[in-house]
Amino acid sequence: MDASQKERPRNPFRSEADAFRVLVMVGAAGAAVVAVALLTRPLFGALLGLVLVALGLWRAWGLLREWQRVGSDSAER
Repeated sequence: MDASQKERPRNPFRSEADAFRVLVMVGAAGAAVVAVALLTRPLFGALLGLVLVALGLWRAWGLLREWQRVGSDSAER
C-alpha cells in the first residue's frame, strides 16, 4: 500500500464491520433522541434529533467532497 492509498477516506460500507459501526451509531443517536424526549420535553428531543441529522449531513457532505477530490478506497477495486 503506497502513501496515496493511506490518505484516501474509507468507504464506511466497504466491509460489514464498518457498515455495522454506522448502524450502531445511528441506533445510539436514535436512542439518545428518545431518551432526551422522554426525560425532558419532546421539543428538546426534536432539537437534538435536528442537530444530529445536521451533523450527519455535514459529515456525509465532507466525505462526498473528499471522495470526489481523491477517490475512495473502493474506487480502484
